[in-house]
Amino acid sequence: MSNASMTFGRPTRLAVPRGSVWLGTLAATLINSLRRLDNWQLRQLREEPKTAEGVLDWASRIEASEPGFASDLRAAALRSMGSDKK
Repeated sequence: MSNASMTFGRPTRLAVPRGSVWLGTLAATLINSLRRLDNWQLRQLREEPKTAEGVLDWASRIEASEPGFASDLRAAALRSMGSDKK
């Protein structure tokens, strides 16, 4: 056994491969961008109508999938519009 092959007592040096820091930064930037895009799209879906006209538009959009809920929304919006005029 030769002394040259032993590394006892000497710290081993770990070399960071070239480009790995750059690739890690690029991956983190891409992931953060995709998260921001996803959150933006989810916020677009969650927008709730603030006026009676907005509720009427919402009711017409969901009429085909949920007719009962759409009619309830329409009735509430029309009732609200009638009470605003008084």
